[in-house]
Amino acid sequence: MSYSASAEHPLTTACPYFPPEEQAWLQAELVQILDGKLAMGPRVARFEQEFANFCGAEYGVAFPSCTAALESALLALGTQPSDEVLVPVQTFTATGITIHLVGGCPVFTEISTDTFSMDFDDAWSRVTDRTRGAIVVHFGGLVAPGFPEFAARMRSTGRFVVEDAAHAHGAELDGRRAGALADAGCFSFHSTKIMTTGEGGMVVTSNPRLTELARSLQNRGVDMSSAEELYLWPGRNNRFTEIAAAMGLSQLRCLGGFLERRRRIAAIYDQRLAAGDLFRPLAPGTGVPSYWRYVVVARVPLDRRRLKTALATDSIIIDWPYDPALHLQPVARHLFGTKPGMFPRSEEVMAKHVCLPVNVHMRDIDAEYVVERLTYHAVHSVVDASVT
Repeated sequence: MSYSASAEHPLTTACPYFPPEEQAWLQAELVQILDGKLAMGPRVARFEQEFANFCGAEYGVAFPSCTAALESALLALGTQPSDEVLVPVQTFTATGITIHLVGGCPVFTEISTDTFSMDFDDAWSRVTDRTRGAIVVHFGGLVAPGFPEFAARMRSTGRFVVEDAAHAHGAELDGRRAGALADAGCFSFHSTKIMTTGEGGMVVTSNPRLTELARSLQNRGVDMSSAEELYLWPGRNNRFTEIAAAMGLSQLRCLGGFLERRRRIAAIYDQRLAAGDLFRPLAPGTGVPSYWRYVVVARVPLDRRRLKTALATDSIIIDWPYDPALHLQPVARHLFGTKPGMFPRSEEVMAKHVCLPVNVHMRDIDAEYVVERLTYHAVHSVVDASVT
């Protein structure tokens, strides 16, 4: 095909975007912010409520990171020292380490080879009397079809479920959005995410008691109902700035268009890859992913690093988060004694996945070009399994 790479349409997996009209609005907001309250003001309150409403939840509590949101959610849900919390091995280090930071014990689980989410049967087999709850990751922005049933089963036995929805702004399953499908949903607004405030995170929930505790933990553990300055919890400074909230309000206005473009790119990938036999996409079932990443799994032995280098010559950037897997990160191996081979299915499939470019700047022709070059270079990156 005839194609010319363009800096205006980067073929990458992370590309934050503020349209010109939003930049102008933000500049006007900045002038007002600098003459007024800089943190925890009206914009923060508005952003919290509007994002919660978008998710289909009643309350939102903004934090400076998704890590802080996860930590606060775990504490607000009553996680005690030595409590076990289930977590899949395919996720960012923060998901598991926050369990350790609040005194709990992460219990790692296999992932589904179809969705890269938690393998719910494997997770349930690891439940003990010490299991307090689970953090389920919507990897790549895909809500696994079996998630509601698993969440209902956990909650029916008095255990909590937190959604790590850092990738899943606007992702849906059966008409319901990520973040409002369990006890709490935790989002990231890091600069690599679908919508961004530079840094930032949020807990969304419809549980008023959880909200009250999360709000206290947002403010160093202060007693929010007292006229005096009394502190109930050993908390941290987790307050949110007005500038970040203004960015969030701007991005939230754009989110529908962002998702529409990402889903269009994914549809082209789906159609073009279906004609080949080198890669298979993840299986969303009845869900509508948000496509923070478009994940494919190689059907043949593949040298991913060679493929990545080759595609870079065509200005196409691919990656494969997260590598190493959570249980093989040095910190996890040191703290929990984990080692290779403990989660064989996950380790095998995670060694085969790559993520294709998805961002709001990409055109249809860009996605078509990516598949063409991916197919071409993949053929030359296949490893002869007979040569070892």
